[in-house]
Amino acid sequence: MFYYVKNSIDNIVKYVSKFVIGENKFIQESKFSFKDYVTFFCFNKGTSNQADLEDFIEDNFTQEIEEITRQALSKQRTYINPTIFKEINKEYLRLINYNTNNSFFNEYKGFRLFGGDGSDFEIPDFEEVRSEFGIKNTPKYRKPAIAKFSSIMDLLNGFILDGIIGNYKQAELPLMHQNLENIKDLITPEKSIFIFDRGYNAMELYAHIISINSYFIVRLKDKSYIDERYTITENDSKIKIELKKDRLKKFHNPTLKTEYENKKYLKLRILTITLKNGTKETLLTNIMDKNFIIKDFKELYNLRWGIETNYNTLKNRLAIENYTGKRKITIEQDIYSKFLKYNIFQYYENYFNLLINRTKRQKGIKETYKVNQAHLIRKLKKYLPIMILNPTKEIIRKYTRKLIDSCTKSPNKNMKKPSTPKKPKKTTEIQHELQTNLKKGKKYEIKN
Repeated sequence: MFYYVKNSIDNIVKYVSKFVIGENKFIQESKFSFKDYVTFFCFNKGTSNQADLEDFIEDNFTQEIEEITRQALSKQRTYINPTIFKEINKEYLRLINYNTNNSFFNEYKGFRLFGGDGSDFEIPDFEEVRSEFGIKNTPKYRKPAIAKFSSIMDLLNGFILDGIIGNYKQAELPLMHQNLENIKDLITPEKSIFIFDRGYNAMELYAHIISINSYFIVRLKDKSYIDERYTITENDSKIKIELKKDRLKKFHNPTLKTEYENKKYLKLRILTITLKNGTKETLLTNIMDKNFIIKDFKELYNLRWGIETNYNTLKNRLAIENYTGKRKITIEQDIYSKFLKYNIFQYYENYFNLLINRTKRQKGIKETYKVNQAHLIRKLKKYLPIMILNPTKEIIRKYTRKLIDSCTKSPNKNMKKPSTPKKPKKTTEIQHELQTNLKKGKKYEIKN
């Protein structure tokens, strides 16, 4: 498993000229090489540049790396194109055979499920950064320092296939079109379903996905395609969405626009599902296969929640909004370099979960377990840099064993959410609790 990580870096950094900004950069021999810079940003521990540099040098046991100052690091990194980290991440996914028919990866009825979504990322609140991300204040209001982030993630396996950090005012749909272009060599379109929320009601997006022979499910806004929906009386029905001129005008891709100008409508399927809270939602899809019934679509749309869980891991476990520079290029480097870290974690998590539950079943234990996420990430941050910098068989074997032993020893049991809420305390119980706390000298705050 470790060699996937090492080889993904080795295979990409050899194309130095492709990822260097400016002429005559990184052409001289140095003990802190271009590969060292890239590796450092892939596996820094997120404390400070100086502390991380010291750890990076200290973690190297078997070869000599020239010490480098924080100032030199800050200068040299401005010559590194951030896209190198995205290419390393894609190479890692290829090496783990993600883009093949691999039984290790979870599927739904033979399909990979992908969630497309955006998020606001906080960025350093400096004038230069604000200017680079197009954040302009008004005389009465200072806009928050945030940027748009758009991504496509695997909902069943947790991987992030692509992410783009955009300007403050950048629309979500153009970013999503670019996400789709960036992942086309990582997926099998005919076996892929893209699931979107209401913010992605757009004919051009449907056309884009159909044009690559893939599938989508999108949650509709209440007023979307009212004319076409007017005659729909069933919960599962075919629908023709007209390709009107005003809708075609919103196409930005000239090839797609030309292709669909000669078509009168899109033949799609519309479904009404009832959520657990009783509310009804409308889904639009190009999946016409009747083996997919309303129950399936409800389950598929609910799986989209996985992208929110992934964002939580990126932001709170991997601190993707913790930046080591004050320029747009350094922010992009920090964000894109964490894709590799995140996907390494996902691969190890999936592998360890299989290992843990197979061992439990052999012992006759039926409950399912999962590796402690925070613990796994902490150990990967600690052990991976050592193995990357010292790739001898002895060190790799030693730290791989330490990682497996540490992360499979005390897994967490998968807890089912309670089906019924707890009953509220009675008034007498609240009064008794209040009197008990007052006797102990505790302050008791009554919340309205």
